[in-house]
Amino acid sequence: MAVKIKNLNGTSDNNVPAGYSSWLEFWEKKAGKKAGECGHCTAKAEVGAHVQKADSSDKSWYIVPLCKTCNKKPSSEEFTVYEQLVAVNK
Repeated sequence: MAVKIKNLNGTSDNNVPAGYSSWLEFWEKKAGKKAGECGHCTAKAEVGAHVQKADSSDKSWYIVPLCKTCNKKPSSEEFTVYEQLVAVNK
């Protein structure tokens, strides 16, 4: 399912929940699958990126696998991901 999102820049300092080695591992365990390609392009997924839905009143934070290039998109830029979003309980 395609979802329009925006990056949440400056969130890399947020602690990964106990029991996970990275935000990408958090996504894999919660989604129940291995991250392969970036949720946006065909590059290898390298990080579990913090994002928000772009066209919604939902201000929740989500994790989605992205490559480092897509993870550097500014928070003002909307783009589509084709991978499951996993909610972060903050």
